[in-house]
Amino acid sequence: MGKRVMGTALAAALLVALVAGSAWAQETRTLEFTPSRDSGVSGTATLTETDAGVEVQFEVQGLTSADGTEHIAHIHEGATCADDRADQGAPVEFPLQSVVNQGGAGSSTSTIEDSLDELSGDVPHYIAVHDEVSGEGTPPVISCADITDTSVVPSTGGPISPLDALLVGGAVLATLGIAAASLLAWRRA
Repeated sequence: MGKRVMGTALAAALLVALVAGSAWAQETRTLEFTPSRDSGVSGTATLTETDAGVEVQFEVQGLTSADGTEHIAHIHEGATCADDRADQGAPVEFPLQSVVNQGGAGSSTSTIEDSLDELSGDVPHYIAVHDEVSGEGTPPVISCADITDTSVVPSTGGPISPLDALLVGGAVLATLGIAAASLLAWRRA
């Protein structure tokens, strides 16, 4: 009887480790913004898979517009940064929060209803930061980052969903209960 209970306790402990590991791991991609049209604007973008979609966070530096100037940003579908730089850009798929210049730098955080797999699938996507808006039409892209399936970085310690927390808590309680039963059975034997 003791070996059976100990085997069950070990299986429950492995389940806890599996659930806990998947609860904290998130898929993250880090991208590099490179200057377009001799702008000198560069930076990084971090795309993180969340329960609500993909969180797109980025920071750029090298902006030369006046402080407080807004620079629109988008995810474009159907081309790459190289295509955009050759004046063959793609349509906007997702508008992002604008970047506001403060001392030559700016940042933006948006969440889009898509997955990293969809963004880096067969159809190319890129994130574009545009020059300041002046007049009609969309201003040219001044910094760009291709979204690819490379640069995948597992992240730990990130937000945990309520369902994952419930699963981890339940698995921990089950493990503790089995361990207590195992100890009692071993003492009786």
